[in-house]
Amino acid sequence: MNRMKSMALAAAVGSAALAGVPAAAQERARERYSVADNVLRERDAESRVRIPSGTNIAVTLDEDIPIDRDRIGDSFDAHVNRDVVVRGKVAIPAGAPAKVRLVESSEKSNAAAVRLSELRVNGKMRDVAVGDARADTDQRDRDTGKKTAVGAAAGAIVGAVTGAGILEGAVIGAGGGLAWGLLSGGGREIGDDTTLQFELEEELEVK
Repeated sequence: MNRMKSMALAAAVGSAALAGVPAAAQERARERYSVADNVLRERDAESRVRIPSGTNIAVTLDEDIPIDRDRIGDSFDAHVNRDVVVRGKVAIPAGAPAKVRLVESSEKSNAAAVRLSELRVNGKMRDVAVGDARADTDQRDRDTGKKTAVGAAAGAIVGAVTGAGILEGAVIGAGGGLAWGLLSGGGREIGDDTTLQFELEEELEVK
């Protein structure tokens, strides 16, 4: 039985128990029930973790993503690269399964981008709202000599290494998102083991 049902049952039992009790005693009892209900609600709220919008989530690809117009809309397997921590608590652990999708870039015409579409949270895959993928500039174990274009101006060709993958041919859009020019016949891809970073656009509640 969940907490809301428990509170409803407690209220019903309380009302039945108060039948025939003097008015003053009934009022005191109702106050006690009210205090108990508030305590249960507060505990329930404290047990929930809300990942705020603006939180960065690093995701590593588990398969290659072809840069092909015919693959726009396709989903690909990935996993969370490192713990997502909120107020000192791990909200999403490293290794949690994820899905990314090849989409049309929101920052550059005739180009593709990658967006995180789903995350496994508490045993269930959850939809998430994010912007286009960015280079994962938060990694600590990369060869700093290869971070040539991270933070460069819009339109710069990215030479950043993210995980084991090189973002070859990617361009940084005006908003900082990565974009790849579309090819009808394929021939280019974002390699597996590439780590990309996504920023939540909407709060995600971890129940």
